[in-house]
Amino acid sequence: MNSGKLNIWHVGNWCVHTGQKYIESPFLSATKGVEILNYAQQFVDACKAIPGANVISQPSWELYNMSPEEFDEKLKWATSIVFGDVETKVMMLHPDFFNRNKWGDKYVTFPDRFMLMEEWVKNGGHFHMMGGWYSFSGEIGKGGWKRVPFHEVLPVECLDGDDLIESTWSFPVRLPNPSHPVLSGITVDEIPPLLGFNETRLRPDSVSLMEIQYMNKWYPLLTARMIGKGKVSTFTTSASPHWGINLVKWEKYDQLWQQLFTRL
Repeated sequence: MNSGKLNIWHVGNWCVHTGQKYIESPFLSATKGVEILNYAQQFVDACKAIPGANVISQPSWELYNMSPEEFDEKLKWATSIVFGDVETKVMMLHPDFFNRNKWGDKYVTFPDRFMLMEEWVKNGGHFHMMGGWYSFSGEIGKGGWKRVPFHEVLPVECLDGDDLIESTWSFPVRLPNPSHPVLSGITVDEIPPLLGFNETRLRPDSVSLMEIQYMNKWYPLLTARMIGKGKVSTFTTSASPHWGINLVKWEKYDQLWQQLFTRL
């Protein structure tokens, strides 16, 4: 790991949009229009604005197709890794598992990426997970983070099933540790309406920086935990639309993320 610089590797939050479906004949139809969007572009730009920081942002499908050698190179390069809406299947199955031409006569295995990433954290890396429909447990458990060994590294415990809590009105937020350096210059009344989050439970040895309320109960929002020489943090809502559609309009949006990666 390169410890002399701040190298942030961001994965997820990319989306392919296809246009309208046109059916003009009983035999022919066409889909017109396509675009690829990085919904986390404002987050990426905020990180790039940190003096001396280098940022690489990739969609989750590139992580899925990444060779073991390339994954190792990313771990050597990165000082911080950010996952947003990255389900665990992306880390588990490599396309070569389904390439019969590469099976040969030997048993088919690949290095366990979760184990490699846990070792990377313990050696001094900073892993951060954003919330979303494929983060933590996710929609109907599709995120899958409760079912992998890396779950024990997270500062929060995931649920067994669906963990989505959503509202078009937003939820109250509080700062249980307002003097923490990550929250310097940020007050609770400034935080814009958040439209959803992943329900989790704070681990006893973790620090809660922000909490969000639903049905008179407070849940983890921004948390942190030290693991070996490294650290893991989680933000159980999204830093991009749709849950974070108001967050990206916040004047202190950049400040929050810049302080997370420089003051935690």
